[in-house]
Amino acid sequence: MASLDLIDFLAGANENLGIEFKAWMDTRNHEARAKLARHIAALANHGGGYLIFGVDDKTRKPLGATELDLALFGQDAISSIVKKYLEPRVQVLVEHIEHEGVTYPVVVVPSHGARPVVAVADGPQDDRGRPVGVSLGTIYIRMAGPESAPIRSADDWNTLFDRCLSHRSDLLGKVLRRSLAHQARPDQKVIALLQAILDDTAQDFTAQTQLLAGKVEPKHRDDIIRAGTNYSALGYALVDSEGDPVEISNPRSVNDRASVEMHRYAHYGRGSFLPLNVPERAPQVRMSTLAGQEVTYLEGMRVENTDLISSAFDYWRIYECGIGVSVESFRDDWRREGEKAPPHLTLSSILITIHSLLAHARLVGQEIPGVAQVVVRMEWRGLKGRMLAWDRFRHAAGGGALADDHFARNVMIEWATLRDNYFEALRRVVLPFLRTFGTGGWFDPDGWLTREAVEAQFAQQRMNTIRLFDED
Repeated sequence: MASLDLIDFLAGANENLGIEFKAWMDTRNHEARAKLARHIAALANHGGGYLIFGVDDKTRKPLGATELDLALFGQDAISSIVKKYLEPRVQVLVEHIEHEGVTYPVVVVPSHGARPVVAVADGPQDDRGRPVGVSLGTIYIRMAGPESAPIRSADDWNTLFDRCLSHRSDLLGKVLRRSLAHQARPDQKVIALLQAILDDTAQDFTAQTQLLAGKVEPKHRDDIIRAGTNYSALGYALVDSEGDPVEISNPRSVNDRASVEMHRYAHYGRGSFLPLNVPERAPQVRMSTLAGQEVTYLEGMRVENTDLISSAFDYWRIYECGIGVSVESFRDDWRREGEKAPPHLTLSSILITIHSLLAHARLVGQEIPGVAQVVVRMEWRGLKGRMLAWDRFRHAAGGGALADDHFARNVMIEWATLRDNYFEALRRVVLPFLRTFGTGGWFDPDGWLTREAVEAQFAQQRMNTIRLFDED
């Protein structure tokens, strides 16, 4: 998890119910396994979260290296705990954070679905014959402390039921949408608002890079200023069956839940829409007026607040009016010192950028009842003179360099397509941009862009956290 530092998790941990710290423990021990099952169930029923080994849960201090085999905290070890104790079996993902030379395992727990996660077995018995750690038939949730405890109050039940019902309404909506012969197209006001929001976000991104350029060493300034003019700006709007925007009542909590799955499907050392926890870099709620409307949004870390001069910069916003946008400078512009390569964009970077936006739209849409369509708008700037490439030195298309500096396109996608036939949705958004590079020579975007080709490009990243969704 290169995009997150252990310090990010430690910051504000007392208030974050989605994070559970555990000291090093032998996960072969039956009592330890039962207690871990309780925490995993509670995090899933909380909407997703993280379980981090090697940190004292009271002092929040990292404990340093352990003599235990790290395989005890690996994917197979944790999955076997889920298999024994929990139903439905949530698909946890184990990642790792490096901190001061020590590897800390992080269990990424996804949200429950249409059913809450329940214990299906008792933990080992204590001296009085009572189960330790987890009890058959119990639903656990996260409570202040934080702790993982059995659900008790009516308010706790309501929160859990609301989330379950949002998943069930998705299933009902699938049936209804297939039975309807016609749906309203998105209102033009929604499309205009999406464009206004995307333009405002991109302009802010450019201004932030200029602020950062004024803070860094002179050798970095030109590259940072260039990043502020050469970028992709992508956004989506969630629309209901009447063509109106679908409200996201709490963007922070929805994004926190979506980010758990983003770590599984669209995480490449960093990623779009991923929140950080350090106060000066944590998402902030802001308000503005755009297209004649007062809008409220959650924004990710501002570029000028970064403490890392990296190969690319990104900035995102999620609006209560059902719109998410992300602006990212071109990773392909990064060069090693002394390295020269003609201006280009690689197929892998294009695919990852678009996939990150669509994956987020899919995950957020699953949390919000009533989504019928998704409007995607993409703008690419700083294109003039660029070629399509496999890598820094191998061109993919024979159409030559681009003559235009700017590309923009709106794409309408049925929600059922994005959810149930994800690759088809990805193809609809990717193809218009690839076609701008021309089809001279052997490369034909329409023929090349298959699921197998995309999976091969993702596999080249050597990460199991960049992948397509399984088709239903």
